[in-house]
Amino acid sequence: MSNDTVADPVDSGRPAGTTGPVRASRLAAIRSLLVLAISDPGQRVTTGLLVVTLGLVPVALLPAESPIYAGITNATPTLYTFTLTLGLSSLLMVMLAGRRFRAGLLPWAPFLLWLLTLTVVAWGWSPRTVSGLLHLCLGAIAFAIGVAAHHQDRGGSALAWVFAAVAWVQLGAIVAAVLGFPLREVTGAQALDVHGRATGLTSHPGELSKVLFFCGLCVLTLPQRTARERVAVWLTLGAVFVGTSLTQSRAVLAAVMAMILISVLLELAGGRWQRKHFVILGTTVVLGLASLPWLINRFMADPTGGARPHITQVALSAIGDHPWAGVGPNGYVAVIGATDRLTETGVPVHNIFLLSAAELGILGAVLLWLPFLVVAVRAIRRVRLSRGADPTARVLVSALPGIVLIGATGWGLLQGPYFLIFSLVMGYFGARIGEPYAKRADVRL
Repeated sequence: MSNDTVADPVDSGRPAGTTGPVRASRLAAIRSLLVLAISDPGQRVTTGLLVVTLGLVPVALLPAESPIYAGITNATPTLYTFTLTLGLSSLLMVMLAGRRFRAGLLPWAPFLLWLLTLTVVAWGWSPRTVSGLLHLCLGAIAFAIGVAAHHQDRGGSALAWVFAAVAWVQLGAIVAAVLGFPLREVTGAQALDVHGRATGLTSHPGELSKVLFFCGLCVLTLPQRTARERVAVWLTLGAVFVGTSLTQSRAVLAAVMAMILISVLLELAGGRWQRKHFVILGTTVVLGLASLPWLINRFMADPTGGARPHITQVALSAIGDHPWAGVGPNGYVAVIGATDRLTETGVPVHNIFLLSAAELGILGAVLLWLPFLVVAVRAIRRVRLSRGADPTARVLVSALPGIVLIGATGWGLLQGPYFLIFSLVMGYFGARIGEPYAKRADVRL
C-alpha cells in the first residue's frame, strides 16, 4: 500500500509543463551552468578553445576538402573548427554579456548594412559570394567576442596567456620538422615555394609569421609582477622572434622588431627607463642580425617583391572600373582573373586595403576597416594623454606600424583564420584601453 502512495518529488500532481517554482529553479540552474562556462575558469576554457582553433587547428570539417581557390576564404561555404568555437563563444557572450557583445558589434553596423544592400542590388547569392559574406561576418562576430570576453575576463590576461602557449606550440612544431618529424607537411607545387622556410602547423610561412606576430602583441601585455612572470614573457618573446625569423618573412620580421622597439621607446618617453630595457634592445638587435643572411639572400633573389608592381596596377584598374560596388566579396581572383593571366593563376593583389576596395567598393573598404581605425585612434590618443603609462594602448600603438606594413605587403590579414585573429585581438584589447592602468599588474618590459 505504501508503495502506491509514493510520488515523484518533482511531480506533485502538476502537469509536466508546469510554470511554477520548479521551472524557475531549472532555468536558474541552466543559467548558473552557463555562467560557470564563461566565468573564471570557464571563461579561460572558452577563450582558449577559440584561440586554439584559430591559431593551431583551423581545420575544415564540412566539406573536408574543397576546390583550391585563392580568395579571402573558400569558394564554397565551409564549416571549420573555429566556426564551431566562434558560434559557441558568441552564444555564451550574447546570453551572459549581451550588452558588451552588442557594443562590440555596433562599429560594424554600417559595414554589415553595406554588405546586405550590395548583396541584394549588385553581388547576388552565388556560393563564392556567400562564402565571402560569411567570412566577413565572422570577423565582426570575432571582434564583438573580443570586446565581451575582455569584460568577462576578471584576470585581464586569459587571451594573452593562450596566445603565448600557441607561440610555444608553433615553435615546437618547427623544431619537430627540423628534426625530421613534421607535424604538418606542405605538398604539391607550394612545397617548392616554402622549401627551407618554417611553416609550423600552418600551410605557409607567411601564415605562421602572422600568427606569431599576434602572439607577440599579446605577450607584450602580460603581467610581470614576479621574476617568474618576467622570464616567461621574455622567453616567449624570444620564441616569437626565433619562429618569425625561421619563416623568413621579411615584412613580419620587421613588424615584430618595430613593435618591440617602439614599445620600449614609449616607455622611455614616459620616464620608465630601466636597465632591463638594454637587454630587450640588445636581444632584438642580435636576433635581427642573425636574420641578415636569409634577408640578404631573399632581397637578392627578389629585390622588387616579385610581380607586386604588376598585380598592384591590376588592382588599381579594377578599383577604377568598379569603384562603388567592387567585384563582390571573395570574387577578386574569379572576376579579375578573367582579364589578367597572373591573377587567374591564383595571385591576388598583395595589399589588404586595395583588395578590400576592389572586392567591396571604396566605401565598403572604408567601412570594413573603420572598427580597427577606431581602436587605433583611441590607442594613440590614450598614449598621448597617459604619456605611455597605459600598457594596452602602448602595445597597440607599438603594433600599428607593423600591422600597416603587413597589410600593405600581403593579403593574409584579410584571409582565413588570420582575419578572425586580427579582429578578436583588436576587439579584446580595444575594450581594454583606458582602464585604470595604475590598478593593473605591471606589464612593463
